[in-house]
Amino acid sequence: MSRLIGHDAQLRQFEQACASGRLHHGWILSGPRGVGKARFALAAARMLVDPENRHSDWIEHRTHPDIVWVERLAKDSDVENSELARSLGVDQVRGLQQKLTMQPSMGPKRAVIIDSADDFERSAANALLKSLEEPPVGTIFLLVSHSSERLLPTIRSRCQMLRFNPLSPQQMTAILAEEAPELAGNALERLIASSNGSPGQAIAHAALDLAAVEASMDLIIDRAQPGHAETHKLADALSAKSAQMRYEAFLRRVPSKIAEFSRSQPLPVAAAGAEAYHAAETLAARALALSLDKPAVVMQMGNLLASLRANAADA
Repeated sequence: MSRLIGHDAQLRQFEQACASGRLHHGWILSGPRGVGKARFALAAARMLVDPENRHSDWIEHRTHPDIVWVERLAKDSDVENSELARSLGVDQVRGLQQKLTMQPSMGPKRAVIIDSADDFERSAANALLKSLEEPPVGTIFLLVSHSSERLLPTIRSRCQMLRFNPLSPQQMTAILAEEAPELAGNALERLIASSNGSPGQAIAHAALDLAAVEASMDLIIDRAQPGHAETHKLADALSAKSAQMRYEAFLRRVPSKIAEFSRSQPLPVAAAGAEAYHAAETLAARALALSLDKPAVVMQMGNLLASLRANAADA
């Protein structure tokens, strides 16, 4: 595992909590997607279950018996690279709770990493709440969350919040040098500029070759025409089943694209951009949660992008 870069303050806060002897049993790791929250969760879990660093290989390969991961499962376990399930279900939480009836295997502590808690179905979130209300002795919950304000208030109230911020360009460069050394020069600079301080997003964009999608979004903004042919072209490209990952990356990118444009605009245009940003964020969340019609979603996103330049022209 590469070094934990950019989160020194959060690491000190967690270390101090461990040293105090009054470590809270539940932690929400809150912040933008891809800034390293899951990596931090693993570092925190290592601190808890293997303080003498005797079993680093097990931890790296996720085979340490006292670190439990809860993540979305593949829809078809028999198919390689199968699309992931839309959410974390109640059966997964019940399976977790069954494991928690047993004592940790190798020491006094166990870490449960939930990546991400935003993906819980309502029934699953309510089931998890029971474990947070009466946590097993020695069990620490680490809930990764990209939108912690959407978690159940009762879950938030039972956890300590640890907030993570976007990384600086220098920190991004250091991480990408380790994680994606093949990236360099102008390509690396463009990725860093478009990834909002998120190395995870930068790596995903590089792997998915999203340069063409980014260029299409720029063209849609510049043409400022709702329903423009470029939007239809993009909707066709992202609607194929094989394009699911690029489609999800597009949904995550549109709100930040709107924010980037709006920040440099006069106040009336920026205000309209803020409305478009919230509309895009809401649509992205609903599109994934409800499996909305992909072409229709891309067209709506395209219209939000097209409205930016039109609003600027009217100002």
